[in-house]
Amino acid sequence: MRATLLLLLRDHRGRPIGQRRAANAVMRSGAGLVARAFAGQGAGITHMGVGNSDAAEPEDFSREALRNEGVEGERLAGATEVAIPPEAFQFVNDATRRVILVRLRATLPDAAAVGTVREAGLLSRKADGATLYNRVTFAPLAKGDDHELTLFWEVAFPYGDLQALF
Repeated sequence: MRATLLLLLRDHRGRPIGQRRAANAVMRSGAGLVARAFAGQGAGITHMGVGNSDAAEPEDFSREALRNEGVEGERLAGATEVAIPPEAFQFVNDATRRVILVRLRATLPDAAAVGTVREAGLLSRKADGATLYNRVTFAPLAKGDDHELTLFWEVAFPYGDLQALF
C-alpha cells in the first residue's frame, strides 16, 4: 500500500492560500486494521484528522494517534477530526500501474484545527476509540479561524505478482 496527500488551505472566499504534498507512512496499527478487514473482522476508514507534531516516526511505526500536545506551547483549537462520508470514497482500477486506487477527500471547517498544522492521518473510529491507519508530516501550515482545510488522499493497493516487494 502506498498513499499520497494533497492538502489545500483556502481563505473565506475560497482562494487557495497554502498547499502541501506528502507521502504517507502506514502505522503498525494501520497494518493491523487492514489485516483484520481481510479476515472480515475490521472496520473501514471513517475519519481524517490533523495534529501539530512533526516528530519522526518511531522505528517500529507504533504511533497510535495524531498529536495536539502544544508543540512550542501551541495547541490546535477546535475539532481536529472530521468524519468522511461514504460518498467521499472513489475506487479506480489503474490497470497500467496494476493498482486499485482509493481516492477520498475531507474538509475541516473554519473553526476546526486553528493553529499550526504539521501532520495528518486517516483513522477508523468506533465507540471505544480510534485506530490510526497512516500518518503524514509536512512543513508547518498556519490555519486561521476563517480558513477551510481540505485534504485529498490517494491510497494505492497493488495487485499482480508482488514477490518483488518481499
